[in-house]
Amino acid sequence: MYIKPAGFLFWLQKKLASLFRKRLLDPPSAPAALANIPEGELNLLPVAALGRPLRIDVPIWQESNPMPGLPEVLTLYWNGVAVGEPKRWEDKIPEDDLFVEAPVAVLLHGTQEVTYEVYGFNGVVTHSSPLTLTIDTVPPVLGGDEGLLLFDEEVGREGVTARYLEKHEDRLLAEVPVYQKVAVGDVIIYYWDDRPFANDKLGEYTINRQDTSQPIFLPIEGDDIRSRGDGERYVHYQIRDRAGNLSARSRPVPLQIAAVPIPRTLPWLEIPQATGSGEALSLQLNDYRPPMVVIVPEEAVIYPEERVTVIWGEPGDAGYFTTSEVLPGTDKRFLIPEKNLLAYSNQILKVSYKVDDGIDEFPSTPRNLKVTALTEKLPLIELIGVIGDGFSLASAPAKVPVQLAPWRLIAVGQRISIWVTGVLQSGAEAGPHHVLTAHAINEMQVRQGVGANQDVTVPKTFLATLKRNAQFTLHVQVSFDDGAHWVDFPEYHPVLRA
Repeated sequence: MYIKPAGFLFWLQKKLASLFRKRLLDPPSAPAALANIPEGELNLLPVAALGRPLRIDVPIWQESNPMPGLPEVLTLYWNGVAVGEPKRWEDKIPEDDLFVEAPVAVLLHGTQEVTYEVYGFNGVVTHSSPLTLTIDTVPPVLGGDEGLLLFDEEVGREGVTARYLEKHEDRLLAEVPVYQKVAVGDVIIYYWDDRPFANDKLGEYTINRQDTSQPIFLPIEGDDIRSRGDGERYVHYQIRDRAGNLSARSRPVPLQIAAVPIPRTLPWLEIPQATGSGEALSLQLNDYRPPMVVIVPEEAVIYPEERVTVIWGEPGDAGYFTTSEVLPGTDKRFLIPEKNLLAYSNQILKVSYKVDDGIDEFPSTPRNLKVTALTEKLPLIELIGVIGDGFSLASAPAKVPVQLAPWRLIAVGQRISIWVTGVLQSGAEAGPHHVLTAHAINEMQVRQGVGANQDVTVPKTFLATLKRNAQFTLHVQVSFDDGAHWVDFPEYHPVLRA
């Protein structure tokens, strides 16, 4: 059957309309919209794009074939209302012409639904799926006291010190009061000024999902603080939401900054009873008067909450001692027990201290202390029965007592050795007879001396082996370090008589 052209076109339009009436076209797009982020606003438009007509792109639709007399028309709808100027084509549509502009008048705050309608060459009118746009023109509203940043009490009381940064991982945290419209993607721009509102930008912090349900802290790094010097500084901020709306500036917080570290100077201990200077000192036990005190010098850099430990000697030494307990009523004086001093008689020991801040330990410069043994006013051992300088063997008992009076600085646990030497009747040296060997001093001997009860004796049989009218010798040594080192006491040289 022959159909006239006009009749054919009418028939074709009706046929195609019945085929494609119910299918929706792909949604439009807004090139100016920001990329979507998790939990952020959908297709958010930046405020910078709202001052001019907004371009809305549409994809080419299928069966597009405009021709003279059979045009295709594109109409934009904004929340269901046609806006802007429709576009009309009677020839193949250029790809760069597939857009419509929404007028500025419709770019209002809120969620917008954008669709388009195509009137096809075939007379079919087809609608698109919607594009949801978000327009935000309301800036964030600061919370709290004009948005005043919050710092911990120590910062408010003492400022931001080098010590504070040491204790807090070299970082200062500033809490942002909860503000209206906290949203993922908000940016907090914070400033560190040497005068109010100089607006010297220090950094930015972007709000994440966790920040929307918990306090927000700005992490201000120690390097950034130090690079801007010490003195009074003013800290404030401004919030820019993801759309670009800016809040008011917060009220500045004045902070005292002393963040440039003071060098950790820990000079050697002071030992008032020692003589000398510099690294090496000497202490004469002859001149020593209790108590034994060492002093941490005033110029040592030590913070109030740090722990100071004095170290006397080396681990494993008989006299090794450490203490962190200061003398009552002082803050840098420490007592060394007398026994730990005496244990280093005739030795050189290292004396130092260390500072513990709870994280690291800082050692002081060590000092060498030479302890010179007692040599003066030491008691002379006695042999009971000596008259003048002679001892009569004939009148001697079987066990001849010896005695030694208490000496200066005697203490329980010190050790004493007593022995006798002489010349045999043959003229040869007699082997030593040991009266006491490394005997530990007890409490009674501290009070009365050694042999006060005549319980320390020399056998008459040993003396009988010695040459008459010749001197024999009583030797005494005392150890203050459990027998590791010995100090000679005065020898006694009586003459043996028949």
